[in-house]
Parts: sequence; C-alpha cells; structure tokens
Amino acid sequence: MSILDKDDEVLLIAQVDPTPGRQLLTKKERKRNIFFFTITSFFASSASSIHFVFYSLYFLDINDSEKLFGIIGTVSSVVAIVGLILADYLNNILGYKRVFIIAQVLIAVSFGFFIFEPTKIYIVIIAVLILSLAFSLNESPYNIILTESAGEERKGLIASITAFFGRFGEVTVSTIVFLITFIVGFEFTNHERAYFYLYGTIVVVLIAIGVTFIITDPSRKLVKENQKAIPIIEKKKEEILDEDEEKDTKKKTSFIGGFVEAFKDKWVLRIALTFFLDAFLWGIALGVHWAGLQDEDIFGPNAFNDQQISLLIMITSITILVAMYLGRYVDKIGARFFLFISELCGLVWIILTVIFVFYQDLFILMIFARIALGFSVALWIPSTVALFTNVGPERKSKVYNSIAIFRSIGWLPGGFIAGFLYDAIPQPYGYLTPMFILIAGFLIIIPVFYTIPNRPSDMNKAKKTVNSQ
Repeated sequence: MSILDKDDEVLLIAQVDPTPGRQLLTKKERKRNIFFFTITSFFASSASSIHFVFYSLYFLDINDSEKLFGIIGTVSSVVAIVGLILADYLNNILGYKRVFIIAQVLIAVSFGFFIFEPTKIYIVIIAVLILSLAFSLNESPYNIILTESAGEERKGLIASITAFFGRFGEVTVSTIVFLITFIVGFEFTNHERAYFYLYGTIVVVLIAIGVTFIITDPSRKLVKENQKAIPIIEKKKEEILDEDEEKDTKKKTSFIGGFVEAFKDKWVLRIALTFFLDAFLWGIALGVHWAGLQDEDIFGPNAFNDQQISLLIMITSITILVAMYLGRYVDKIGARFFLFISELCGLVWIILTVIFVFYQDLFILMIFARIALGFSVALWIPSTVALFTNVGPERKSKVYNSIAIFRSIGWLPGGFIAGFLYDAIPQPYGYLTPMFILIAGFLIIIPVFYTIPNRPSDMNKAKKTVNSQ
C-alpha cells in the first residue's frame, strides 16, 4: 500500500465521525476526560463567578469611575478576540491540553493580583486584561477535548452535563454571597473579597495540575497514531512527508491566512455571520439593561436595588440549572432546532421586560422574564458547542475560533450604541429603544436560525436535493 493510499484510508475513517479523536482514545481515557471535566466544571465555574460577582465593586472601590470601568470592559473584549486568534495558533502548535493548562496558569496569575489587595488601579486593569486573555484561550481547547472525548452522538449530552455542574457552582457562590450580604447584613471590602480570590486561585492551580496528569489530549494522540500507521520505509516517502510537514508548518505560522481559508467554506461563513448578527443585536439590548432597571428617572421608587437584582440573577441561574436537562436531546434533534427555541425564549424575555416598563408594580413579570432568559441560555450552551464542533478534527480548532471571533466582534459595539440611545432619547424610550431593536432583529434572526444547516454535509445534501429536482 502506498503512502497516498494510507492517507486516503485515514481520510475515509475521519469522515465517518466529525469527532474521530474519540476513535483514537481508549474507553478508559474517554471516561476519564469526561469525568474530570464534569467534576472540575463545578469548581472552575465557582471560581470564575467569584470574579463576576466582586470585580465591579473591587474596581470601583479603588477608582470610582464608571467611565473608566466601561472603557476597560471594551478593551477586555478586544483582548478576548486576540486570545481566540492566539488559541487557534497555539492549538495547532502545542495541542489542546497544553493551551488549556496555559489558560489556567494565566487565570491563577490574574486572581493572584486581587489577593494582594492592590491600591493602584493600573494593577487591577492588568489583572483584568490577563483574565480576559485567559478565558478566551480556555474556551476552544476545553470544548474540543470534551466533544472529541464524548463523540458525535453524545457531545450535546455531555456538554449539558458539564454545563449543569458549572452552573451549579455559580449558583452556589451567588447564593452564599446573597445570604451573607442580605440575610446576615455583612458588607464586603476588598480585604474580604481577596479571600474569595484566594479560593479561586487554589482551585485553578489544582485544575491545571489535574489536567497535566489526568487528561489525554486527542490532538496529540491523533498525531502519534498517524505516525504509527504510516511507517517510513523508502526515502521517497520521507521526502513526501517532509514536504507535507513543510506545508503544515506554513499553515501554522500563517494562521491569519488560515482564518481566511476557513471562511471560504460557505457553511462556516454562514454560521459566523449568523452569530455575529445575533451577538450584535443582543449586545445592544443588554448594554443598558441593568443600568436602566436601577434608574430612578425611569422607575422612580420602583427602581431596582441590589437585593432585587441578586434575586433575579439567582432565578435565572436556577432556571438554567433545571433546564440544562433538555440539552441531552441536542444530539437527537439537532443544534439548529434548539437554537431556534432558544431565540424564541429570548423574544419572550425581551417582550416581558418591555411590558414591565409600563406596568412597574407587576414584579412577577420580571420573574417570568428571567425564567424565559434562563431557558434561552440553557438551550444555547450545548447547542453552540455541538454546532461549532461539527467538523473534522483537522479543522475543529480553526472553525471553532473563527466563529467565536465573529461572535465576539458582534458584542463589541452593543454597549456604545445602547449608551448613546439611552442618553439621546427621552426616557423611558431611551431605555426601550435598544429592546425594540432586538425585537425587530428577532424577525430576521429567528428564521435564520431555523434554516441554518447543522453541519457542512447538511448544506451539501440540500444542494444535491435542489439540483435533482
């Protein structure tokens, strides 16, 4: 058998299952990967949620400038996009496992800044930017290792289970903070917050150590198995392999060109544009959502306080926790259907929020709105993971990060647009206009989600059907 014949054989095997990394892992390795990520997702999410709960208060205690806070938020989003590009490059060079470990180390370093209670705002800014980079580096290797360990038929289910444990970690932290703050009446300072960050640092370091010794990287296993499957006997074959390696090296170093190549795939481009538009619309609606609810010029004595906002966040988190069970059906029904339902739930959330502005005494409307939002998020998480990884192993990192970059870019202008409308238009319509934009956008985005193909092969089949008719 020639080397070209062997390559063709490997290619045919890869086409059977978009997650062939699973075929190269033993059953024990797959179970170990899934079990480790499932358990640690609780602790990892509890650690990251500490930052999201305390960061704004920590920042404003040092520098009471909402404007600077907003600017840093935008810069962090840009850094996250850079991180996604860097993640794809490093995934190809180092493998998913090593990139994931690097991300954990960076998270620990970032949390470490907060432990020592810095009094200079520039130190906090550096920590936040490092954390933003770390989170974006963490995303694709985590999801790709998880889905390749789970396999095509179970990746939606496994993503739902890990997300369930992760959300449970978030609910645990938010509940503890809620009880301490509003039931006990304790007021946190940066000194007390530093202890929470210490917990987060310890958790992340332990996860990094665990990944080093427990997780088996499908991308490294794939390389090793392919090297064993193609023994080099003749000098001519060595030359062919050298040429292939040289081409691969060029692809790895020219990763910007790789992104351009990825978008030549019409399926990737269609998915990326869809998620860009979705993030753009949601970013506008969410840009002033909480700020508006706390604005006394709009709601007067009914303006939300910290306790009401914490309650709504808890309701949303608990709803997500319960609704995550539905993610097990993503593999059977398809990601497209659940993304469609997720957007419908989002539409219910935004409509109920608009109605509440005119009927401010009906707090129950906001409770139902947050329940709808919880269902939207719960269906969204496993569906996007399943959809973004519906390609072969050699393209998985590039495609995942390409779509994620477009999605992140879509989030960038939302806050600016919402803030401009909020200030330029008399209230309450300055607050409502971003929501009206999302409602109008749903008329476009919901049908689009209903028609997107679940994977590139679905698009090709649809074309063949049309041509045959």
